[in-house]
Amino acid sequence: MKEYKRQKYIQHILLNLPKEPGVYKFKDDSNKIIYVGKAKNLKNRVSSYFQSSRDQTSKTKKMVEQIADIEYITVGSDLEAIMLETNLIKELHPKYNVLMKDDKNYVYIKITVQEDFPRILITRKVEKDKARYFGPKTAKYKVERTLKVLKRIFPYRHCSLAIDYIAPRSDSADPKRRHKVKVTHANIKFPCIDYHIKRCIGPCIGTVDKDEYRAIIDQVIRFLEGKHEDVIEKLKADMDRAAADRKFELAAAIRDKLQAIKDIMEDQRISTPDHKDLDVINYVIADEKIFYNLFQIRSGKLINQENFELKAHGDNPDQNHDPEALSDFLQQYYEKATDLPQEVLIPEEIQDQSEMESWLTEMRGHKVKILVPQRGRKNKLLELSHKNALSFSKLSKVKWQGHQKSDREKALQKLAEILKLESPPKRLECFDVSHFSGTQTVSSMVVFQNGFPFKPDYRKFKLHQETPGKPDDFASMEETLSRRLRHLKPSIESNQIRLLKSTKKELKDIEIQDNIHYFTIKKEKEPIGVVHILETDKKKFLIQKLEHKETLDLRLLSKKITQKLKTKRLYIACASDQLKLFEEAGYIAVRKVPDDFPKTSNPVLVYDATKHLIDTSFKKKPDLIIIDGGKGQLGAAMKALKKYQMDLPIISIAKKNEEIYLPGKSLPIIIPKEDPTLRMIQHIRDESHRFAITFHQGLQMKATKSSILDSVYGIGEATKMKLLKHFGSPESIKNATMYELEQIVGKKNAIKIKEALNK
Repeated sequence: MKEYKRQKYIQHILLNLPKEPGVYKFKDDSNKIIYVGKAKNLKNRVSSYFQSSRDQTSKTKKMVEQIADIEYITVGSDLEAIMLETNLIKELHPKYNVLMKDDKNYVYIKITVQEDFPRILITRKVEKDKARYFGPKTAKYKVERTLKVLKRIFPYRHCSLAIDYIAPRSDSADPKRRHKVKVTHANIKFPCIDYHIKRCIGPCIGTVDKDEYRAIIDQVIRFLEGKHEDVIEKLKADMDRAAADRKFELAAAIRDKLQAIKDIMEDQRISTPDHKDLDVINYVIADEKIFYNLFQIRSGKLINQENFELKAHGDNPDQNHDPEALSDFLQQYYEKATDLPQEVLIPEEIQDQSEMESWLTEMRGHKVKILVPQRGRKNKLLELSHKNALSFSKLSKVKWQGHQKSDREKALQKLAEILKLESPPKRLECFDVSHFSGTQTVSSMVVFQNGFPFKPDYRKFKLHQETPGKPDDFASMEETLSRRLRHLKPSIESNQIRLLKSTKKELKDIEIQDNIHYFTIKKEKEPIGVVHILETDKKKFLIQKLEHKETLDLRLLSKKITQKLKTKRLYIACASDQLKLFEEAGYIAVRKVPDDFPKTSNPVLVYDATKHLIDTSFKKKPDLIIIDGGKGQLGAAMKALKKYQMDLPIISIAKKNEEIYLPGKSLPIIIPKEDPTLRMIQHIRDESHRFAITFHQGLQMKATKSSILDSVYGIGEATKMKLLKHFGSPESIKNATMYELEQIVGKKNAIKIKEALNK
């Protein structure tokens, strides 16, 4: 009933909306504004949200479900709508609008052209003070680096002195001080060190007039506008003039400036033959964020690249495109921008594109076009921008993965709270399975220590699960965990089982011999068995008696005995009914029984400790096991834990929605995608997947080098690798059609392969 009333109320508002330009505001049931938009026709635009949702993004669908009320403001023109929308978004920060960061996160280059002797500064705020601004720019360190080079080329001032030009000077004893100037706000001694090392021309002491100094500033402005050729031609002319006047030191200094400019331009790879001013904008959506890349091309050459990371407001944003988010970004960026181009290239059409063009044209004072190129060089620029946006999104993730220690510690602490662990897990082990259609099945074990990868402890498994065409991921995961836990169980029990020299009290009923070592086996503090070992004159050790009340891991016990006796080999005369038991523990039959051993009819076996080294990684107990997969994979892993009667914390992560599953819980845990805890789990999951895939690909390559194709005359290594790359495995090559083979190796070779493989 409540939903019916909401829909009826919304329909009433839609019927009464005006067909005029304006701004609309969507509110939720708590009267909070969740979205602000603009429209040249309010009735048509707002009504479109409540019609067929087939073409809407998931974010828009979610937003529409929450709309409880609509407000609007009519304005006189489309341009007024854009300006009002921009201001309202900045003021209200609605949930479903894509928002740029606060102004304090961006910097501008400011040139105080309104002053007699302009300064060049870095600022975070654009003021209406008649200064010239370049920006916004996201990386302050890049701006500082550029200005540092420009300061070396152009001797402009960057001090905070207020210098006013008065008049030419005729009464100065110093010929360098040719002009009268007035200096106020003198918070430093001047001239400063920059003047003495020739990094400033010294306007504070009257060495230059306004026009001479302004010529230097104009060169800097042209450079920042991308007009590098103008600056280079001017410097070349100055250098030639200095050389002609035999001012060789000055000519050499100008030559160095030219080289410095070339160094800045060295990375220039993007250019357009029409010499237009372009902005190229593209983006990718990942992890509930939108990563924008912007190329600034001026006079046909790339002068700057900026990357912007915005939070995608709303739930489940579309993973491929979001025209509304792109429109929001354009408005908010160009509302801040100080340098507008002739054309803006974007990857898809946006709402009210013509109105946006009019707004940009009015701001620039000249015509600005918004284009969506489909082919040609401009489309390639968009593709390159998309590639850079993708790289930026990956770099953002990589930077977090190597982030400071405190963030990982917080993530581990929160993980302990979520899973109700006694303490933050220090050692995390993650497992993943990889195969090709059920063949060449492998798996990986990746280890994170204190939240960071610990590669020395990574391990990989070549599994026995081979079911061509019918992969069984559950059975593969169970086998993987079983093989890992088989090594862990003795390690855990080794802390419980101790081998101690028997006391006199324990040996009171035994006739003690000097060449026998008597040991008591204890579990915790309780005696559970004894072992008596004969030591011969040749320092060889033979088990004469082994009794125990509980099932023991003989491999573990043998290891402890060799360590206790400081020997490499341990012998036993084994009864036939126990032969298999000791062979499974690593004992093998000896070819020649040592001469000083007592005569026996039983076969003698030996355990060689040097051949049974304990894997250091498998020996360590994980604080948390992570399985790549959903409930099914988790269930398979639990079978392995039950098999070895082990109780270890374990979870799985399902890749589709990044849900965390726990044993015995039907519903998953949902961790917000921005949460560092989920990011860390994703990191170890992605690393285990990468490690498994790399191992699997290596096996595929190895299999191909000795595959069924070896029998085909005239098919070399290069052709084999080409076939594998396309089909994935020798079996798939064998099952390929003649047409498919012809597309890869040509008709002649395809016939050869078909005939050879179908014999």
